[in-house]
Parts: sequence; structure tokens; C-alpha cells
Amino acid sequence: MRDWHPHLILTAGIVLFILCLFVPGCSNNSENFSQYPGFAEYFEAHPPSSELPDQKDKELIYRYRPRFMLAEGNQMPVDFYRDYISSGVLKNGDGEILSRRVTQEILNEYRDEPETVFEHVERTSAGNAVVYGAINRITTPLQRDKDRINQPLTFLSYHMVFRTSGLPFGIPGWQEAILDIIGDVNDWHQLDHYTAVFLVLAGDGVDKEKPIAVMLQQHNNVRTYLFEERILMPLDKRVVIDVAKRSNELYPHNKGRTEHRAVNMPDPASMHFLLSGKKKPLLGGCDVTDSALEVNYELSFLPPDDAFYTFKGFLGEKRLLPGRTGPQGAYYNTLPELKPLDIQLFSGYWREDHAGDLDRLKSTIMDNGDYVGFALLQKKEFIKTMKDLEERYE
Repeated sequence: MRDWHPHLILTAGIVLFILCLFVPGCSNNSENFSQYPGFAEYFEAHPPSSELPDQKDKELIYRYRPRFMLAEGNQMPVDFYRDYISSGVLKNGDGEILSRRVTQEILNEYRDEPETVFEHVERTSAGNAVVYGAINRITTPLQRDKDRINQPLTFLSYHMVFRTSGLPFGIPGWQEAILDIIGDVNDWHQLDHYTAVFLVLAGDGVDKEKPIAVMLQQHNNVRTYLFEERILMPLDKRVVIDVAKRSNELYPHNKGRTEHRAVNMPDPASMHFLLSGKKKPLLGGCDVTDSALEVNYELSFLPPDDAFYTFKGFLGEKRLLPGRTGPQGAYYNTLPELKPLDIQLFSGYWREDHAGDLDRLKSTIMDNGDYVGFALLQKKEFIKTMKDLEERYE
């Protein structure tokens, strides 16, 4: 047995105590993120529909489907029900087995039970790459010049599914060495289905809607990029997205190895690091993308109230170490106060090393934890920048 130096034991204990998973919905092995205060009220006010997109909306989702690029050796995405849920057992809060042959119908039967746990048993098959498409429409007030108008916005969402989620590839070596002894940095928890692209269209009517931005899930953050500012819309309307090594997080495509600042939760100190690159918190590191191959996937559709999105229990086994327990449904991707799509759109709009964005961060989130206030300030910057881009490229 390996001898542990006392300082190493202390360091390992500290890391275990404070290190949480770099994905939404997990703070320790017993807490359930779906029960976090505010979610019940949000979903009561915004109940997910049981209807699939109609044919026109399916065609719209298909038209803008993203292209996903993986690094060499990265795990492949799978089909949620056919590859993941079909291989495992469903248990109640006491550990008693509810089903050994879990289906979509059975999982949905227990979707509102927060103590229910699904434990996946990985098979040797490669699986089938499936991306789940959905659509949401909202009306949010946008300001152009002196006129305030209600601008319809359409959000096309695309969720990928991975059997496991690992820790960021660029975490400090000393942390990785410890964590790989006491856990598995490549399989930190079962299931990663928060890996989502939200394509944002402005305009009224399927034929008049214009892509203006893309939102990418990055750990507990949703990050917004305006087209033609820091991400390009290709002629074929299929934006290219890189999948980070090991953590599966999503970033705009770059050729070659690229490092991206990453944190586990968007608290004030972590947000300051993301924007400035300074004062890296203990949980700070970097995701690494190095695209080598494109994912050939099938686009599929599920009702918005399906367990894939709304499951309140655990969609991966419960593990002893902090942050290693499986997540809830894909709608539990951020804090309740940030759930409205327009708040996610504007609060996620910030740019690295941008002095103005950093000043607005300091006066809101860093001053008093006001994330919604930051979103409102960034909304003005978003609209101003969008207008400048439109004039530049007219």
C-alpha cells in the first residue's frame, strides 16, 4: 500500500471537501438539485409542454442543426433511451429495485420522485449518437435607438448525451493526481446530458427569423456569443462547435488545441476569473478542445415534459465522493433565478478581458450577488453590439 505524506493527506481531504463536479446539479452525494428553492415555482409558472414540435418547427430545428467536433480519443455521444437508460436499474430512495429493464415509459412513471436513482451499467457497444432537438419562443423587450419594442425570440436547443462526465482536462496536475487516486477523472459521474447548444433567432415567423446568437452550456454557466463578433455563422447555417476533452463542455470551434477558462459554479470570484483571467479560484482550471473528427448524429425529438428534461431524481448512480452523483433532468442546468431564457441569454453575454463587461460584473455580481442586474446591464451591451454588427455587415 502506498505511504501518504501527511501534507498530501491533508491536501486530499481539503480537495475532497470543497471540490464539486464541474457540471450543474451536484453539490454532494445526498442533495438533490431539483429540490433547490425556486425550481418548483419556476416550473409551476412555466410548465413544460407534452407536445412535440410540429413539422415546420422540426424543419427549422433541422435546418440549423450544429456540427459537433470531438478530440481524438474522446468518448462518443449516445442515444439516451436506447443506449443509456436501457442498460441499468432503477431504484427508490431506500435502494430497493423498481425495475431491471428500464424503458422510457418506466422512467417517466417515476420522473417526479426526487429520491429515485437510475444506475447505468455500461456496455461495450459504441452506442448511437443522437442529439435531441427542441424549440421555445419568447417575447422579450429589445431596445433599438429610442424605440422599445417587443422582439420575438426563438430558441432552438440541441442536447447531446454522454455516458459519463469527466473533470476538465486542464485542471492543475496536483489536483488531478489526487483525484485520480480517490476517484476517476474520466468518469467523475454518470451521464452528461446538459451538453447543449441554444441557437437564438430573432424575428416573427419561420421564414423571417434570423440567427443572432448562440448559447453554449459550459459547466454551470450558459455562455452567449453574438454571431459575427466572436463566432461565425457558416453559409450552410450549421454552426461548428467543439466538445471539450473529458468534460464534454461546448465551445466555438477553433483549429488546434485551445484552452478555455473553466470553473464549477458562477459565484462572484469564479466569474471574475472567467472574465479577467486573474485570481484563479481553487476550483478554477481550463477546458481543452482539440477537434479531430466530426460527430455523425441522428436528430431526434422528445416532448418537453419527458423525463430526459424533467426527471427530479438522479439519472446516474449516487457515489460517496462530493459531486460524483448523477444529475437530474436536462432542464436543471442552472440556478432557478437564471432559468428564464432571456436572463440566460443576457447574463451569459460577456467577453474575456473586456473592461466594460468587467466593470458591470463588479457593480452587480461581485458587489451584491445581483446576477439579474448583471443580465439587465449586459442586455443593453448585447443590443448595442448587435446593432453595430448589423451596420458593419450591411
